[in-house]
Amino acid sequence: MSASSGLTSGSVGKVRPPKTSERVARELVNHIVDNDLAEGTKLPNEKQLVEVFDIGRTTLREALRLLETRGVITIRSGPGGGPVVRRPRPDDLRESLTLMLQFTGSSLTDVLDARLALEPMMAGLAAQRIDAEQVAELRRSVERMRENSENQAQFLQENQVFHSLVAEAAGSSVLWVFNETLKSIADGGVMGVEYSPPRRAAVAAAHEKIVDALASGDAHSAEEAMRQHMREAGEYWRRKYPELTSRGVRWLH
Repeated sequence: MSASSGLTSGSVGKVRPPKTSERVARELVNHIVDNDLAEGTKLPNEKQLVEVFDIGRTTLREALRLLETRGVITIRSGPGGGPVVRRPRPDDLRESLTLMLQFTGSSLTDVLDARLALEPMMAGLAAQRIDAEQVAELRRSVERMRENSENQAQFLQENQVFHSLVAEAAGSSVLWVFNETLKSIADGGVMGVEYSPPRRAAVAAAHEKIVDALASGDAHSAEEAMRQHMREAGEYWRRKYPELTSRGVRWLH
């Protein structure tokens, strides 16, 4: 005879059904995604939405506020205004993740360690999936970095571009989102990190080595090249900016 689990209607909490405003918000998200509505597309106005969902204005406004905080829509004011489609971006996740990391006491070193684990994996995937045009664009990125080696702002921008291109070539939207989010949290330009000319040249050389590995289709070599690059970057930050890497992550919005 099997033992009783002891699970009864009285031993568990009641499952809260979703609020009407939450249900409406989900239905609007499904409508936007299922119909592939482009960013900037105007949704029906408040009067029309109230009729479509057969709800009150207060409930509708609560649903729209929920979507606005999630980055799904923007609310335009004035005549002809109303809800407009907005596609969520990695920066939207950055805000939430940064706050979570701050409350858990995470440091910039923790973020750099996460990138050290993530970026070589993406480079390995990219080596198996990258096409000729993506390789060419990465090589152009390296060229631009070298051509603007005396310009700190241009160097930092091109560094961001390069890593985004590798993430895109990996062909995983999930990894791309996480990479973009972590990269934006550990943004050297925002934090005031300065790269000397020799260091900029070393970064460009590391990028070229990664591109060569990607172009060869050798996943192992691509992973190792990216891992070495990320380790060198982390070591540079820790050596030159120890107070920066050891401090806790801060919400800077």
